[in-house]
Parts: sequence; structure tokens; C-alpha cells
Amino acid sequence: GGTVSPLGKAKFPDASSRHLWLIVFYSNSDEASVQSQDMVTKLAEKIKGTYKVGAVNCGRSQTEASFCSSQGVDMEDLPYFGFVVDGEVSIFDDGGQMPSPKALHDFAAEKTPFSLVHNINNRVQLGERLFPAVAADVSKVGAVLLLTDKYETSNMYASLAYRHRSQFVFGESRAKNLAMAKEFGVKKYPALVALKARGKEGEYTQVKYEGKLKADDISKWLDGVYKKFGGKAEAAQQKRRRK
Repeated sequence: GGTVSPLGKAKFPDASSRHLWLIVFYSNSDEASVQSQDMVTKLAEKIKGTYKVGAVNCGRSQTEASFCSSQGVDMEDLPYFGFVVDGEVSIFDDGGQMPSPKALHDFAAEKTPFSLVHNINNRVQLGERLFPAVAADVSKVGAVLLLTDKYETSNMYASLAYRHRSQFVFGESRAKNLAMAKEFGVKKYPALVALKARGKEGEYTQVKYEGKLKADDISKWLDGVYKKFGGKAEAAQQKRRRK
């Protein structure tokens, strides 16, 4: 199921955390906080695979209360909701009302870093937008390209791009782009490929994804491709980055 992870000052997403986090700041002595628990659990189930959901008990100790205040939480008006990207917390403005699950989901989507996904319409742009960005970053080993019949980038794909931001550059070819479908021999959508540039002429090695379209399955596959493409020294970082 979609679990809600207990977080706090000692364990809180930072700039190296792998996932995008939606956070609830609460206190067990606060009635509205208690009433929000069911909604938060259901939301966690709905968005699992795309976003992690964490809960900080601001009422547990003075240390946690101070930590919550330092994140922009008003201790007199719990629960508070926030979204963490690159270690920075954005607080949801609920206007003093309990937000709906949809409002929180929209808030998460609004804060999701879609800029990590480059729009790719033709083969030339692979060489202009994806491969140079890989070459410019020593930690990245290749590019990942999603070919889709959709017109908008999904929250799930953007969150995967964030999860693997230190390993790959991400691109997307939308709306059944014919030139790209031909380039990659796409018969049905969506199709996902990992690419590694070879030589100077825009040549590349490709690995196609054959699994289920679930974020965690794709993420495991990407970790495997990372090793295959020559990624190194990631294991030690992963242990530190499990948050």
C-alpha cells in the first residue's frame, strides 16, 4: 500500500534525496491533524510510485516543534502540508481550511520539476538537447527517452527524471511524433528507451524497456542500465541516499 513514512529533524529529505516528498506536519494533540490522517493515508496510496509521503510529528518534542517552525509551519494552525524538491520545502497555502486530496495532488504536480524532461521532436534534437547534457555532466551515463501519444508530461515520468537525475538526462517525444516513431521503430505507445551516444555522428546504443509501466519497475531497470552503461561508485551513494 501507500505508506506514510515517519520523518523529523534527524530524518528529512535533503538535496541528495532520491524522491519527491509530500509532507504533512502534524501533532497528535491537534484535532484537525488527527482528522486528516485518513485522507493522508488514502492520498499516499493514490500517488505511490510518483511521490513519497512523509509525516513530521511537530508535537513530539521541543526539538521537532522548532524544526517544524523553521520549515515555515505555524504550530497554532496544524496540520501543515509541504512539498520537498532538492531539499527545499514549499508550504501549501490552505487558507486555514483542510485541503482536499485533489488540492494536495495538484500542489505536488505544480511543484514537480518538469524542466528535467526535455522535449524531443526529431533525431537532430537528440544530438542537440540530450547527448551534450550527458557529456557535460561526469556523473551521467546516458539519456532516457519516452515516446508517447500523450500531449503533456506525466507526473510519474517527471518524478522518475528526478529520481535518476544524477544518472541520466531525460527526454520525451509527445503526441505520436512520426519522425521519432520511425527512428525507434515504435509500434505502440508508450515506448521507453535508454540511449548512450557512440562516436561523433549522432550514433547511439539503445536499450528498450520491456517491463510494466510502473514507476518502481522502471526505476529498477534504470539502475540496471546505469551499471550497463558504465556507471560507477553509485552503490555507496545509494546507501546514503535511501531517504
